[in-house]
Parts: sequence; structure tokens; C-alpha cells
Amino acid sequence: MDTAELKSSLRARIWSARRALAPAEVAAAAPLIAGHGLAWARRTVAPGAVLTAYLGVGVEPPTAGLLTDLHEAGFRIMLPICLPERQLGWTEWHPGIEFARSRYAPVQEPVGTVVPAEQVLAGGPDRPPIAGIVLPATALDSEGRRLGQGGGYYDRFLALAAALGARLPTAAVVYDGEVLASGEVPADVLDRRVDAALTPGGIVDLGGAGQTTE
Repeated sequence: MDTAELKSSLRARIWSARRALAPAEVAAAAPLIAGHGLAWARRTVAPGAVLTAYLGVGVEPPTAGLLTDLHEAGFRIMLPICLPERQLGWTEWHPGIEFARSRYAPVQEPVGTVVPAEQVLAGGPDRPPIAGIVLPATALDSEGRRLGQGGGYYDRFLALAAALGARLPTAAVVYDGEVLASGEVPADVLDRRVDAALTPGGIVDLGGAGQTTE
């Protein structure tokens, strides 16, 4: 199989396993992910920094609690808005904000002013540049290779950040067992690696031994 077929096969296997999780298992994962995500933010970026994150939907691990915990800890949170040509814009999130279905993808997005990716990365008079990125993944390997949902939105955003010289810490949210051995996540030259995995079991630093540290 070529890389695209390998990705589709692994994605289907992971999604099938996620759909088989009992609601109680998903509910139990939520506060664990939130706690480890907050610990990652506190050790990685300055207090009150701006982070991009996302609302987990469907078979994705739950992140609503993580968003709330980050907000209550004083971090500013930007959530993604899907734009044409598979680009991302961003809207600032706070508890109680309204969500609506995206025009371009089967996801719910916050309703608010859309900030272009370049401006989120560069900052402005009312908002400093983002300091870190929490992003979704289907699977990761121990060297940080990431299998996403197949749209390429985040790979484009991470490539833009790199092109603008922004070296931002990244953490992707997956379930335990979805951090695979080196080379088990198929990747091509357009795929961007991430620094850490946030799982119910802890923070896994990628690119090294891949051991749980929280």
C-alpha cells in the first residue's frame, strides 16, 4: 500500500476502536486529559499565555474540560475555524460561547470574530502571539509523527508557523494506546511532527524515549 492507503487503514482501525469505547470510559478520560493538558501548559508556556486548542467531537477524545480548566487557570484560548482551501482561522473562546456547524467541515465552531492565521501567529495590539498549540490527532508515534483526520488543516497551519519562524510547542490529544512505536504512523514530507501527546494516562514526550512523565 502507498502512504495514503496506509494512513486510511490506520485511521479506520483507530476510529473503530474509539467507537467501541463505552460512554463511561470516555467520561472517565475527560478529567484526566484536562489535568494533564493543564500541567503541560503550565510547564511549557508562561502564565496567561495564548494557546490554540480545539473542541473534541465525535470519536475524538473529550477536550471540553481541558478548555474550561485552561481558561480558569488564566490562559487565553483560540479555537479553529475552517476556511476555504483547507486553511484555519481562529476565534477566541470562553465558557458559554455559542457554537455553530462549520461551512467547510463536519465540526462545530465557536461564533465570533475570525482572526487570520498570520495574525494569530504574529499577535496584535489586543492579543500577543500564540505560545503553544493543542491539536487533535488520530495516532502518534514515539518520534512525533502525527496522523490527523485527513483534511490537512493543521499541517498547513504548522507549516505556516514554521515559515514565519514561529517555533511553538505542540501537544496532540489521543487515547492511551494510540501513541505507537517509531515508524508505525505513516507520514510524508508534508506532515508536521508534534512534541508531546496528552493522553488519559499522562503526558508523553515525543522524539525521545516516549515515556509517560505526568
